[in-house]
Amino acid sequence: MNSRAFTIIELLISVAIFAAMTGLVVAKYGNFNQSVLLTNLAYDVALTIRTAQTYGLSVKNSDAGSGTDFQSGYGVRFDTDNSNTDGATGNKLNQQIIFFADRSVAGATNGVYTSSDGDPVSTYAVKRGAIIYGVCFSDGCSDPNTPQSGVVDITFKRPDPNAKICLVSGGNTCDGKMYAEIMVKATDGGVRTISVRENGQISVKD
Repeated sequence: MNSRAFTIIELLISVAIFAAMTGLVVAKYGNFNQSVLLTNLAYDVALTIRTAQTYGLSVKNSDAGSGTDFQSGYGVRFDTDNSNTDGATGNKLNQQIIFFADRSVAGATNGVYTSSDGDPVSTYAVKRGAIIYGVCFSDGCSDPNTPQSGVVDITFKRPDPNAKICLVSGGNTCDGKMYAEIMVKATDGGVRTISVRENGQISVKD
């Protein structure tokens, strides 16, 4: 009787196909993983801004003991500077997000994070090589290849439900904007954009 089996050619072809498919999956896994991490970072940024909005509009107490504690606004700072380091945290400025209470002027906060505001509520490190890549201030600024650099503070303070969006210039002055986009970038070049409108709307875009 004739026995039936795979020939050596058939086995080699099967192994080659399996090896090629395995190599493709392994090569794509890194990019997929970076994409997931970047998307998670973008939503974490949006959630941090939303937390500042909740704190600001619900008049969360900023310090214990003082009668003016409930007059503070709350905000988030983003900085695209990749050359300087925060002395308190050791992080590069474009690899951290500062969540702060705007205590500068009791009852009339200025919307900008300064040393007179005291220590931040918290500082979040941007990990795995991701960075605050750029900022933009108009509806037509969605091109990830042409972001602006700078410092952006977004604050909320009751009774005004709107966001105060500041491009921070020299002397910690606020150049007010009606719309802003914060771009975060992963090590593989992927970019996600968090948009914030003056009316308090916050969204994440690819």
